[in-house]
Parts: sequence; structure tokens; C-alpha cells
Amino acid sequence: MNRINLPSFIFASQMGGYAMVLLDEVYAKWFGLFGLFPGIKNPAWFIHHQIDATLFAIPLVLPYVWNRLPGSGLVKGLIYGVIWHIFVVVVSIIGSVGGAEWFKNPIPMNVQVSTFILHLVWGGLTGLLYEPPERK
Repeated sequence: MNRINLPSFIFASQMGGYAMVLLDEVYAKWFGLFGLFPGIKNPAWFIHHQIDATLFAIPLVLPYVWNRLPGSGLVKGLIYGVIWHIFVVVVSIIGSVGGAEWFKNPIPMNVQVSTFILHLVWGGLTGLLYEPPERK
């Protein structure tokens, strides 16, 4: 973990997760998008989401990944958000094919678009705010 700036990572991933929740709540039903999650009205869900926002961002800040993604922190984060969304879609398809209850119904297009945008916001803001440790 000495190759990760832990305070910066925690701050960046928490802000990315919070931005995701805030965008979803503020723009709920905007052009038929967003409003997918209970947001801050449900403290247990919100805390769980913030833990996930940090845990799922760990791969982004690992030097092996961070140093191989092109561009600035914002670009790295946006790329990671796209990759993460693809991962979520693949897991959803596998769960659906396997008969998992959670993935039983097809995900509507407005939900796909909303979650894609939300993952871009999460990844982009996390990448933008994260400051890797100085190389020595």
C-alpha cells in the first residue's frame, strides 16, 4: 500500500461515490434517466454504496493500472469508469444466464444509459481527485 496515496485515494473515491449518488438524486427522471437508487434518504444503502465506491476503485489506483492508462487523472478515471461499466454488464449477463434472482429481468435501456453515465462520473471524479504518491 506504500505505492498508493491512501488519504488521497479515500477522499477521491468517496467524492466519486457521493457525486454518483447526488447526480442520480438531483437528476431523477430527467429525460427518463436516473433516480435508480434510494440515495441519502436510506443511510444504510448510502454507507454501503460509499464502501463499494472505495473498494471498487482500488484497481484504478494500483500502480500497475494507473501507470498504464493514458492521459491525465480525469482521462484515466473516465476510461476506468467505462471498463467498470462493461464489467458490470458482463456480470449481469452471466448472472442472468445463470438464473440469479437479481438479474432475472432484462435491464431497460434507460437504466443502462443512467448507470453508464454514473460510472463515468464516479471514475472520472475519482481519477481527477486522486494524487498518486511522488516517485522517489
